Amino acid sequence: IEELYTEMIQTIMPEKKLVTPFPRLTYADSMARFGTDKPDLRFGLEMSDISDMAADTEFRVFTSTVENGGIVKAFNAPGCASFSRRQVDGLIDFAKLNGAMGLVTIALNGEPGPLDDLTQEQIRSAAARFLSVDQVREIANRVGARIGDMILIIAGQEKTTNFALNALRNEMGARLELADPNELDFCFVVDFPLFEYNETTERWDAMHHAFTSPKNDDEQYLESDPARVIANCYDLVANGVELASGSIRIHTAELQERVFAVLGYTKEQVRQRFGQLLTAFEYGAPPHGGIAPGIDRLIMVLTGRDNIRDVIAFPKTQNAVDPLFGAPDVVDQEQLDELHLKLNLPEVAEAKAGANG
Repeated sequence: IEELYTEMIQTIMPEKKLVTPFPRLTYADSMARFGTDKPDLRFGLEMSDISDMAADTEFRVFTSTVENGGIVKAFNAPGCASFSRRQVDGLIDFAKLNGAMGLVTIALNGEPGPLDDLTQEQIRSAAARFLSVDQVREIANRVGARIGDMILIIAGQEKTTNFALNALRNEMGARLELADPNELDFCFVVDFPLFEYNETTERWDAMHHAFTSPKNDDEQYLESDPARVIANCYDLVANGVELASGSIRIHTAELQERVFAVLGYTKEQVRQRFGQLLTAFEYGAPPHGGIAPGIDRLIMVLTGRDNIRDVIAFPKTQNAVDPLFGAPDVVDQEQLDELHLKLNLPEVAEAKAGANG
């Protein structure tokens, strides 16, 4: 796959700066460093978990978050200590729009340089009175900050914090123009969890799909510790966009039934929904897998577009309307009868008919 993408891009767009070989990141590493499984590697601004340091401060926002099982993560924005109050407020609003409860900034004022001579007067932050110079210096060292930089910190539950901080990282990368628009930074993301727990339904869901095989060594944990099971799957990412996704599939009925059981399917549900698959396995299925490239997504990245609707042949609007073919539209009863379909949406049909009339 790497050879295919490399040769294709070098052939059709030789002017692109292609970084090779493609690095391999585990899901855990990608989430820890970038807050996402689709990282844009064209710039740094890598995140650090500072929960251990935050727990030792007198800042209640930090300590209560850690006490309640959350995390505190941060990254350094180089040269941004001079940001105005208005600019900082804009970042806070941006973080909130992306799910964070708030954003803590620590500006290290002064001429750019090391942290040895940092004083309390140089620290500009709403949390400054709760943090000692030594604590700020310790946090700054972990995120790689120097005098003249600004540290951006979000506290909350892990999923929410990662989502908001990733959005903020991309926003800062754009504001500071850190990403070369002519550069392509690919990576493979591997070792995803096979399952993720759904707090709403209080059951396990498949992170990718129910037919992905677990790593061989992890099959033993399917029933006892589903969160520990690693999937035998992989994604190809470029410039923060997932371009392809694939996996090695389950090829035995016994293993497939065990995975279905973890997902909460009864034997009767499995028989009704997936009986044909399990029957096929009984005839002998070889180990198999693959990957599905998203060609339209690749075109979007190569052309520098931000919206996939700009590059697909027949784009839909945000309301799922196809302007070219006028779909969706009202169908007459004869067409429905021909296909043995029955609708129970009279108000929708009447509204559409009235609009066309």
